[in-house]
Amino acid sequence: MIEAICNAIQLILTGACTVISLLFAFRSKARVWLLLALFSGVFFLGDLYWYLFLVFYQKTPQYSYVSDLSWDAAYLFLFLLLIQVRNVRIMPYRMMRQRKKMWAIPAFTACMCIFFMQWGDYINNIATAVLMTGLLLYSFDGIIAQNNGNGNDGRFRMLYIATLVFCFSEYIMWLFSCFWMGDTLANPYFWFDILLSGTFILFPVALRKGVQA
Repeated sequence: MIEAICNAIQLILTGACTVISLLFAFRSKARVWLLLALFSGVFFLGDLYWYLFLVFYQKTPQYSYVSDLSWDAAYLFLFLLLIQVRNVRIMPYRMMRQRKKMWAIPAFTACMCIFFMQWGDYINNIATAVLMTGLLLYSFDGIIAQNNGNGNDGRFRMLYIATLVFCFSEYIMWLFSCFWMGDTLANPYFWFDILLSGTFILFPVALRKGVQA
């Protein structure tokens, strides 16, 4: 019951983010708004499949290839959005060469990927780890560049923070899903699920603030 409610909330918020982003995309003709709409819209479709399966069969799908593909595609669109707003064509390996501590990010995602392979598909886990690595690298690097006074990355600081909250909420949720504590509010999974859902309202606000700055 709690899982169905949380999924419904996430559907509403991802849907709202998609509609808002599309409105700004049509009004401004800016590619960044279209990318945000694709991110939230594709994520919405993955959630919709998961929610309908949960409602009709009263259980989560054992093999969630449809949702996994949708969510991976959503991560890709968010990654493309970060590349677009940064307007800096720096490859991830160059970021790590310039900032030695950034090697901790692929080390973290690789370790988590290996850990999650105990429960999930190998190929999907690798694809997700690669995309998450890109999201974390570009977000952290954007914040560092702004703190160092390089470029105009400060305009999108809120977007980078929203992305980091989104990514780490996903990781924490995945971790708790491996050690399921029941369909109750005592399960931390649902609290981070709500936190992740909230980022879909934060994304349009953050992007609008950056675009208008």
